[in-house]
Amino acid sequence: MKKRILLGANDVGNGHISRQKCIIHELLKCNVELVLAVTEKSRVQYEAEFPEIKKILINISWIQCNNDGIDFKETLHRYRNRIRKKDQFESFLEFAVEARQCFDGCPPDIVMTDFEANVTWFAYAMNLPLICLDQQSKLLYIGEEEIDGITIVRDRALLRFYFPKADYRFISSFFPIDIEKKEGITFLPPIIRDLKKEKLDRSKIVVYFSPFTNDVKLLKQVLDMMTERTDYHFVVYSKLEFKDYEQYPHLTFKSIGESFEKDISDCCCILSSAGHQLISEAISLDIPLYVFTFSTYDQKYCAKMVEKYNLGKIMRQFDQIEFDAFLQNLELYRRNISAFRKKYWTDSWSDILLGVLSAKFGISRL
Repeated sequence: MKKRILLGANDVGNGHISRQKCIIHELLKCNVELVLAVTEKSRVQYEAEFPEIKKILINISWIQCNNDGIDFKETLHRYRNRIRKKDQFESFLEFAVEARQCFDGCPPDIVMTDFEANVTWFAYAMNLPLICLDQQSKLLYIGEEEIDGITIVRDRALLRFYFPKADYRFISSFFPIDIEKKEGITFLPPIIRDLKKEKLDRSKIVVYFSPFTNDVKLLKQVLDMMTERTDYHFVVYSKLEFKDYEQYPHLTFKSIGESFEKDISDCCCILSSAGHQLISEAISLDIPLYVFTFSTYDQKYCAKMVEKYNLGKIMRQFDQIEFDAFLQNLELYRRNISAFRKKYWTDSWSDILLGVLSAKFGISRL
C-alpha cells in the first residue's frame, strides 16, 4: 500500500529548494503518493519540475533572533508592519483545512519537512509521524562557542520554536559530526544533485550572491576584489543589478538558472556566501571555496569548517592581497578537497535515507 506523504518545502534560499528537489526525486522512486506544501514564490519552480504532484500553498513566517534567542519585540514589529497583510494564523488554517483532505479526501500518513513550520504544526495537531530532513539540525549537536560575536543560541531557539519534536531526523552535513549514536537521528552525507565535472578551466571563476541577502555594500566589496584580476573571467550570479561593474569585460552577470550547473562544472574556484548546499556541491566537484559569511551561526560555522579542513579560505579583509593568497593555493585546496571527500563521503545519502525509511516507516523502492 502506498504511503501518503505531505512534504513541506522551505523556499528561503536556493539551497533549500535544491535539497528538496533531490529528496522529491528519490521519493518518487518509492511506493508513495506525494503532496507538496509550497509558497507562492516557489510554486513556479516546483510546477516546472514536478507538474504531476499536487501543491498546497503555505505562508512562511519570519522570526527575528538575536544572541539571546528569539527577538519577540522585533518579530512583533515586523509582523505588524509586514508588506503582505495576510495573517499568519489565517493562512495556516487555510492550509490545514486543505492538508487534512489533500489525498482525495484523506489526510497524509507521514509529514516530512526541510525546515518548514506549517507542516510541522499540522503534524503535531494531527498526531502524524514527523520526519525532519535538513542540515540546520546539526546545530543541536555541535559545540556552543561564539564565532565573530554570533552565538549558537539564536539558531537553537529557532529549532526549538519550530521543530521541538520529530519522530525522526535526517541531518545532512558536508563535514563529520562527532557525537554518540542517538535513537531517531541519522547523519547523511550532503543531500545534493549529481553533478558532472568537466575539463578544468583555470581562468574561470564562479561568483554566487545568494538571494538571502540584499547587503549591496558587502557584495560590492567582493566585486571590487575582482576588478583588477583581468587574467580571470568571473561569472557572477545574482538577482541584483550592478550597473557600475558591467563596464568590466572580464565580469559576466547572470541570473540563477540552468547555466549555473554548467558554469560550476569546469570553474577553477567559487566565491560565495558560506551556504551549506553550495559548499557541498563545490566539494563534490573538487572546487576550492573563497567564502564570506552572513550574520548567522550556521554560515559562520560552515565557513569555519571550510578552513578547518583546508578546503578554501574565509574572506576577512576583502582586499587584493588576501585574494591573491587564496588564488596561489588553488591546487593545494583542490587536492585537500578530493582527499576529504573520499575519506568522509563514503556512502550514498539516498541509500542511507531510503534504508531507514524502509525499516522505520515502510517506505520502499518500487
